Amino acid sequence: MIVLHRHDDGARSVRVVELRRDGGRLYFDGQVLYTHVDSNGDNCLDYITAMEQALGAAENVLLLGTAGGALATRIARRGGQVTAIDDWAPAFEIARRWFHLPEAVECVHADAVTYLLSTTRQWDAVAIDVFRGPKIPAAILVSGIGDLLANVLAPGGLIVWNVADAPLSWSTQWIARALRRSGFDVVLISVLDGDVGNTLVVGRRAAAAKD
Repeated sequence: MIVLHRHDDGARSVRVVELRRDGGRLYFDGQVLYTHVDSNGDNCLDYITAMEQALGAAENVLLLGTAGGALATRIARRGGQVTAIDDWAPAFEIARRWFHLPEAVECVHADAVTYLLSTTRQWDAVAIDVFRGPKIPAAILVSGIGDLLANVLAPGGLIVWNVADAPLSWSTQWIARALRRSGFDVVLISVLDGDVGNTLVVGRRAAAAKD
C-alpha cells in the first residue's frame, strides 16, 4: 500500500492509502476502515451498496456523515442530489481530492443534530452513517431524534441508518425504537461480510389511518 495522505489534528487521525495491485483507495480513521473505492471511485464496501439499494430511486438525499463520500458519489453519479453533512471539515477536501466526490455534492460543515434542528429544508430520504471509530456517538442518539428526522423528510420519505453491529445489538434496537416512536415503519437489514457485518435500520413514515 502507498500512503497518499495523512491528517492528524488531535480530533481525527486519518490515512488515505492506495492499493498497489489495482489502484483502489481506502480511508482509515485510526484503525477503522470507513471508505474503500476502486480506481474509478466506485464503492467496494457491501454496506454502502446495501444503503444505496435501500435508498432506491430517492432523488434528493440528506447524508449525515461523509468520510470518503462513497455513498454520496454513487447517488450523484446516478443523477441524484446530495447534501452531505459532516462535523469534520477536512473530510470534504479529502473526499474530493482522493475519492472522486463530485462537485455537484453540496457539502456542509455542521454537527448533524444541530443541522437537523436549524434547517427548514426537506429531502426524499436521509442516510445516516455517523461514527467515532466503530461506535455511533452518543451526541446523535438523543431523545427526539426520530422527530427531527421526520421533520426533514418529504411525504413518503425514508430513513436509512447504518449501524456497525448486529440486529439485536443495543444501538440497533435503540434506533429502531426511536424511529417507531416517531411513526416510522421499521425494517432491519443485515449486511454480513463473513462472520461480521452491519445492520441497516430502514424507516418509512407509516401511512395515515383512514377514517
